[in-house]
Amino acid sequence: MKNKERLIWIALVLLLLVVTTASALNNRIFAGDSEKTYESLRIFNEIFNLLRTEYFDETKTTPDALTQGAIDGMIESLDDPHTAYMTKEMFSALQTETRGEFGGVGIVIGVRESWITVISPIDDTPGARAGIKAGDKIIEIDGKSTDGFTTMDAVNLIRGRVGTAVILTIKRDSVKGPLKFEIVRGIIQLQSVKSDKIEDHIGYVRITSFSENTAQALKEHLKTLKGQNIDSLIVDLRNNPGGLLSSAIEISDMFIDQGTIVSIKGRLKNQNQVYLAHERTVVPDIPLIVLVNGGSASGSEIVAGAIKDNERGILVGMKTFGKGSVQTVRELPDGSGIRITTALYYTPSGVSIHKIGIEPDEEVHEIEITEEDSEAIEKVNELKLIKNFAEKYKDYTAKDLERLMAELSKNDIKLKPVIVRRLIKNELERDRLPELIDLDYDVQLKHSVDMINSKNLFTRADRDK
Repeated sequence: MKNKERLIWIALVLLLLVVTTASALNNRIFAGDSEKTYESLRIFNEIFNLLRTEYFDETKTTPDALTQGAIDGMIESLDDPHTAYMTKEMFSALQTETRGEFGGVGIVIGVRESWITVISPIDDTPGARAGIKAGDKIIEIDGKSTDGFTTMDAVNLIRGRVGTAVILTIKRDSVKGPLKFEIVRGIIQLQSVKSDKIEDHIGYVRITSFSENTAQALKEHLKTLKGQNIDSLIVDLRNNPGGLLSSAIEISDMFIDQGTIVSIKGRLKNQNQVYLAHERTVVPDIPLIVLVNGGSASGSEIVAGAIKDNERGILVGMKTFGKGSVQTVRELPDGSGIRITTALYYTPSGVSIHKIGIEPDEEVHEIEITEEDSEAIEKVNELKLIKNFAEKYKDYTAKDLERLMAELSKNDIKLKPVIVRRLIKNELERDRLPELIDLDYDVQLKHSVDMINSKNLFTRADRDK
């Protein structure tokens, strides 16, 4: 696993799942290869029996232990982090997660280049509110080093009883030293779609995952926005790790009335499919911007790729993650399960984005927190300057902020006003849900709004003239 990308999705990152049962496998014995298969199984059975009867430590050769070892070995030999065996408990957790509710701190993690890495924090969860970011490397959990950890090793330590705390030690590329986050565990209830209106004429929709009810929820939000006479729309897919293939396709179809949404090519002919858009759309032909970043993966990339390649809208932000494989999940007779990579998907232009990602039409960087900023923030927290300010000024004025900036300067703390305002906002929202829209700090969203207001966007009807 060293120096190889080993990303095993958890929490809502069971991307592009097609859940079936294992009954169809029972009669499948590779018809053209039956003799070789029989010989391999005969040798396997002989080794199994020899280990069971002759290995000196019989505690290591129980049927369950040997079978699990064989399963692990087969899957490891594929060198595919997306193919994995799931115990009964893991399979049950998967079913719960795809329905949109589970316990934890609200971060999606995997192994990348031998590090336990945050793929994306989930909105309105303890992890997101604590300040965990996509790309953060978790180097310790409650003081225990994660060196050599699998994803499930990390999950087992991070998950725990609701109301208890877990301390994550983070290595962030922009920060020299480690960062510590104490996060109180909670029940993660996912609201996969949220919406609001910007400047009274721009619709804004944030999609955080593609679960069973996401498409229906999106329809309801879009219906509400259309009733408010919006003339343009921003769809936010940032830090959306994906979800169900069917959900991503259905949502893409809401924006596109012709052409290909996505094509899938697998080993078996019956896996090769092309999904086409239907003529009737949910969203009218108004200017459309889609926000993406490095945490936008799989299902998000299907939607973004369909909109970009069909010239239905403009992508703004940063390059997407690059997860373009399709997993099929099968339940096994004992209640356990297996997730198998069965195909790759291709955007309408015929491109596989697997391990590559999708480039935005307009690249806009997020506000970066430098190493100096992080050190300054740590000092601010030690002195409780932001905490005390937020307790005193629930609705602060420009003059109040000036006084705070002067106090920071007096303590030899240098921070940009936009970062200070964000810290105040985080403190004020500590015990309540954060606001959906933040044009002060969210430069990618602000850029999108400016593009719409500058009329630097055209509908497809305008382009076709």
